[in-house]
Amino acid sequence: MKEKNTIIAAKNIIKTYTTGPVETKVLRGINIDIKQGEFSVITGRSGSGKSTLLYILSLLDRPTSGEILFENCNTKKFSDKMDSYCRLKHFGFVFQDYALLPELTALENIILPLMMGEGKSNDIKKRGSLVLDQVGLGERLDNYPSQLSGGEKQRVAIARAIVNNPKILFADEPTANLDSKRADEIIDLLFDLNKKGLTIMLVTHDKKYIQRADRIIEINDGAIKKAKQIKK
Repeated sequence: MKEKNTIIAAKNIIKTYTTGPVETKVLRGINIDIKQGEFSVITGRSGSGKSTLLYILSLLDRPTSGEILFENCNTKKFSDKMDSYCRLKHFGFVFQDYALLPELTALENIILPLMMGEGKSNDIKKRGSLVLDQVGLGERLDNYPSQLSGGEKQRVAIARAIVNNPKILFADEPTANLDSKRADEIIDLLFDLNKKGLTIMLVTHDKKYIQRADRIIEINDGAIKKAKQIKK
């Protein structure tokens, strides 16, 4: 079977925060390669650096030193504008707090990334409606976030993350604010998207989700304690 291409890679990533005379090294020489179409899980104890790594891989933050390669392009050479373009066109993001705008309907929240690009209003709304159907909320497009449950809000957030057909979806503990039933539904949705070819990087500490992944990356004190490919 043909080996999958590396879609994103971290090369000797170091991240240090400085507060006055105190330096705190959050990441200590991280090296990983993520293959196209993989479902990868980043796990570790609270404060281990897993979310920081996710933000750096997704270009939401920059490392103190080291390089991030996206499709063999060295993002160290990217300007802030190029970072923003890459995030908008190629990456999707899901966070634990949903990050929905309360004054917008579910559909309006979803199409925000499309409105930042080019396209006709009717085409954008049609695309948003289709994606809302895809996550099982086609009947909720005119509802506001205050009218949605936690699980429904996270589905809207996922729909917004995939509306631009991203190459990678980054999810930072997307089930943290959900009960176990709703959490399972969100994880099942992410795995369904992965089966359709979407590369996913998930930060979680839940063992029952970790074992379903293609790759497990365990972080401890800012370094990779264990990285293994799961044979399926």
